Amino acid sequence: MAAPLKLEQDVQGKVDSFRARIAQEAQDLVSTFFPQKLSELDSRVQELRLQDLSRIRSVPAPPCAPDTAGDGPSWDPLATPGPGPVAAKGPALPCAEGQLLRSNHHLVELIERVKPEIELLREKCNTVRMWVQLLIPRVEDGNNFGVSIQEDTVDQLWTVESTAASYLRRFSTYYNTRAKLVSKILKYPQVEDYRRTVAEVDENEYLSVRQILLHVRNQYATLHDVIVKNIDKIQTPRSTHAEELY
Repeated sequence: MAAPLKLEQDVQGKVDSFRARIAQEAQDLVSTFFPQKLSELDSRVQELRLQDLSRIRSVPAPPCAPDTAGDGPSWDPLATPGPGPVAAKGPALPCAEGQLLRSNHHLVELIERVKPEIELLREKCNTVRMWVQLLIPRVEDGNNFGVSIQEDTVDQLWTVESTAASYLRRFSTYYNTRAKLVSKILKYPQVEDYRRTVAEVDENEYLSVRQILLHVRNQYATLHDVIVKNIDKIQTPRSTHAEELY
């Protein structure tokens, strides 16, 4: 028979201290932080009105003056080319070669506000997942209904973390897609479809970012609901033999 694994007293003390800290943090998150964040994000979602789509239909660019800093005037990608010889080739771009053609600052600001919320959700889910994981008892035959609830909760928390990571990756995809389109506009300024596509990409990204914020809000609501409803089984997955007698 294998000898039981023994830890030195100071090492066991550190492990117990870690478990106690994680347990306290996780319980505070579920009972207080999750509901507060749900309310906060619900208010922020309401601020992102669908009627605001028209105000992001532009490609901001700096003026040609070299001593000017900050965002330049917005160039309307759907503007009709003016009269004259330039109109035959499409509208002249508002910046000279070598100068910065800026991103859509409306979406950049929105994305930079949403990214910390996504990362915060991942971090808090990781804490709660670790707490539930540490509560899972050793493997035994029978009486595993509570353990299955714990495992399902761990899986759900892990899924939320993975989904949040995918949200972060999609932002770089948007910037890359838009950059390619703007490069096409620089090369073929007379092709109106490229300019319209940039506007469509920006609108779709605005809707996607709003939807991501909705999902983050909903995850807080769902996780809080699931854990609170099953808190007894999560904290005490197996009944004692004495309880089974009654």
